[in-house]
Amino acid sequence: MNEMIPDKKAYQSNRRIMCYIALGLMTITTLATIWDPVRMAHADGAIMTQYIALSGLVGAYFGFSRTAGSVSKTKGNEVKMSER
Repeated sequence: MNEMIPDKKAYQSNRRIMCYIALGLMTITTLATIWDPVRMAHADGAIMTQYIALSGLVGAYFGFSRTAGSVSKTKGNEVKMSER
């Protein structure tokens, strides 16, 4: 992460909240489309654009947080099915 960020914990917390809000917006849009598909058909292009933008935002959050040096907590603790 960038060393110029003074409060890294708040930065990560705000990014996580932003990601959850984006996931919530996608869920609300999906439910609204299922609830009233005729009404949502008029906004077809806008809904597709919204999904592309929000899924890109969520994917970037999870993808960049994974490549930023975070290590899996289960790494090295794999158990084979035959050992159980």
